[in-house]
Amino acid sequence: MTLRKLSLLLLLPLAAPACGRDGEDPVRRTARHAAARDACIAEDLALTGREQVANLDTLAARSGGAQGPMAGIYAYAQAYRDYAELRGQAFAYMDSALSARTPADSTRYAKKAETFMARPPAPRTVEANVAEEYAREFAARLNNPGHYCNRDLLREEREK
Repeated sequence: MTLRKLSLLLLLPLAAPACGRDGEDPVRRTARHAAARDACIAEDLALTGREQVANLDTLAARSGGAQGPMAGIYAYAQAYRDYAELRGQAFAYMDSALSARTPADSTRYAKKAETFMARPPAPRTVEANVAEEYAREFAARLNNPGHYCNRDLLREEREK
């Protein structure tokens, strides 16, 4: 689910009539679970980005610095890490917005999420390549029922 779709779901009334076993509107529950899953996957990708840069830092330290071809790889890894961290923050705030107890909190979190949204990059740039790779990796994790972000939420759904 995209951040834009999640933003639209915030328009659902927070004080929805009791519809489910726990009193939460099923549409809202689905949106909340999707936001939690998306935030989990985004944090997983941010962690991957941080680990890749850390591994390259270690390699660069052992080999005398990021020079030649390694400089390009290092720049790409840093751009990926930065993009993944921005997306991770945006998804985390959207998750908070959909889980908030009050409309004021929900609105505040949604506005904060907007501040972390990356603008579409210029075509054929490192940033565009990073955004494409991120989207592929996000979709792969989202569609992997064995990924822990999906398993935990599926288990929670079955328990209700």
